[in-house]
Amino acid sequence: MPVPATIDVCQKYLFADLDEMSADGLPEVIQQRLLRLRDMYNFWLQFPRKKDLEIVAELELRYKVSKSTAYEDIRIIKRLLGDLAKTTKDYHRYKFCQMIDETYEMAKRIKDARAMGAAANYYGKYTQLDKEDILDKGYDKIVVQPFEPTDDPSVLGIKAIPNIREKIKSKIQQYWSEDIEDVEFEEVEFNEDEIFNTKLKKDETIL
Repeated sequence: MPVPATIDVCQKYLFADLDEMSADGLPEVIQQRLLRLRDMYNFWLQFPRKKDLEIVAELELRYKVSKSTAYEDIRIIKRLLGDLAKTTKDYHRYKFCQMIDETYEMAKRIKDARAMGAAANYYGKYTQLDKEDILDKGYDKIVVQPFEPTDDPSVLGIKAIPNIREKIKSKIQQYWSEDIEDVEFEEVEFNEDEIFNTKLKKDETIL
């Protein structure tokens, strides 16, 4: 059985509990690394402006790992989060919804109905709750028709010529002789001005 890639294991088990990891036969060392990655994943999500060096320092402090191991963890976490240096749209969407939730809760605490309505309105527009759901037209269920190559012209409604290959071979033998030889292409020199001269002489007229 092939060993799964590290990123595949992380994507599958990052938020799994230890019982599930053990039941699926994950070694203890991998389970501990997954817990470490989960911890730093949540930490970086909470503080997205932190730089790589800061996360490396945090890993070294919390888990006493080497710098090379810390950078390898960062590489995996970036794959899981999306590159935070570029702050992906998915992350912005997450932060926007989080900000709207916080705004609504704050307005609710101070009993500001207008602010609550505005937050709910922004949330509804952003999530497009006012629009109908896009219907699944089932294009992914369309079965591609199998096509097989063929040299039979009858599939196009053309009548096949009996023994066509033998006839072609016979014609080649009929017209082929040892006197036939390949010749090389030769450049022909000519004066284009003389051939394509369209200027009229003084005594010429157009009919």
